[in-house]
Order: sequence, then structure tokens, then C-alpha cells
Amino acid sequence: MKYEAYRFLWPPRPEKAAPPALMGFYERRGWIAQIKKNGTCTVIFARGDTVIFKTRHNEDHKAWSPLSSHCAFFTGRDAWNVYVAELLHSKGPQVKNHLYLFDILVSDGKELIGTTLQDRQRILQSRFPTPKADIAGSRAGLGARMIGQDFSQAETIANPSGCWQSLGGLDEGLVFKDPKAVLSACNAPASNGAWQVKIRRQHANYSF
Repeated sequence: MKYEAYRFLWPPRPEKAAPPALMGFYERRGWIAQIKKNGTCTVIFARGDTVIFKTRHNEDHKAWSPLSSHCAFFTGRDAWNVYVAELLHSKGPQVKNHLYLFDILVSDGKELIGTTLQDRQRILQSRFPTPKADIAGSRAGLGARMIGQDFSQAETIANPSGCWQSLGGLDEGLVFKDPKAVLSACNAPASNGAWQVKIRRQHANYSF
């Protein structure tokens, strides 16, 4: 399906929660895991020099304004592209103005409906290869790779249960996802919740 004019797309988000004891169950099913950062879910719409940042509630950010470098990072492609990220800025003093990308919904004017998660991860990997130059003050953390000064991309965790005790201060927990599940039309908040599940760390300030 073509995406030729801006309209909000609801980002894939897990609605179902599970306890840490079930991590092995999802691993045996072949589900992958990505680290859920303690940030604000952000949908990024970009075409040419136009870049629009929205929260997952289809609202403008109230406690953050993008820097010119954030806009420049996503410019330069003639057709629309839509990315999903966590903004690390408002929920702690450790990191500011950092975008942690974990999905793509539109690629060069085409909605990725019907594509698998693993296919979309490949698109992200090719779209944002790791820069050859060293990134000063790397802040990607566990389960991520730096793709720019204030940008990182989620990576698949090969041994989720094994890394549970290594989660850092910016990590809310893990999101297990079926890599073979296909993207449904992003026309409602729960459109793509069935193929993922969240496993939280116990923390008073974590609410995902």
C-alpha cells in the first residue's frame, strides 16, 4: 500500500505482560527479544526536508523539542518513511535527546503491511549502517548499536534470559516478539499487539 501523504500510524506496542519466569517459554517458541528502554515512544514521519515527531498517542512532545540534528538525521529521501523509536530524554538525567529506533512502518513511500518483523529489521539495518567514524561517548547501552551521535538501533538479544541480570538503569525490561509475525495496518493502538509481549523489571518508575 502506498503512503503518499502524512497521516498518523499507531506504533506496534505490546499490550500483554508476562512474568520473568516465562522468558524460557517465549525463547522456545522462537521469539526474539529487544530491550525496552525507559523512554517515550515516538513515531517519526520523514519526507524530504519534512520531519514530524509524534508520541504514541498522536500528540506533540510536551517536554522535548527536536534539535536540528534530529531532523537532519531523517531528511534526504524523496518519499515518506516512518520509524518507531524510544526517546530517552524526560525520564532520567542520564541521557538526553537520544532516539533508540526499533521498527519501521513505511519505507520509501510503501507501507510495510504484510512484512515480517525480521524483514523490517533488515531494512533498518541497511538504512542505518553503523558509522565508520567512532561515536564519541557511546550511549547505546546493552542490546543496541550506535548509528549516530544521538541515535541507536535496537538489536536482537540472542540469550534474553541470560542477559536479564545485566539490564542497565535505562532498561525497563524486554519485549519478546514473533519474528515471523506480519505487520497489520497501523490504524488502531492495538493493531499489532498480538505478536509481542512485555516482561518488566520491578521498578517503581517503570510503567510500560
